[in-house]
Amino acid sequence: MSNTTDKMLDRYVYLHIDPKWTNLEQDKGITIHVKLDDEGVVVDAWQEDEHLDGCWKFYNDMGIEVKEIEDV
Repeated sequence: MSNTTDKMLDRYVYLHIDPKWTNLEQDKGITIHVKLDDEGVVVDAWQEDEHLDGCWKFYNDMGIEVKEIEDV
């Protein structure tokens, strides 16, 4: 993988919630997908291949200032 690809993969976090850990009456787990995008944070919930819901928020709305990093 290229260095750019490695950096892009570092922007994702996944959390799988096994149904045996919850009181859900289904046998499918839920996966939470969090991405640090160029403009903010994106969160999606998936159950197998079905998108359940999602939300996002700009860094600016969270009081976070984003600065460009210069390549040397």
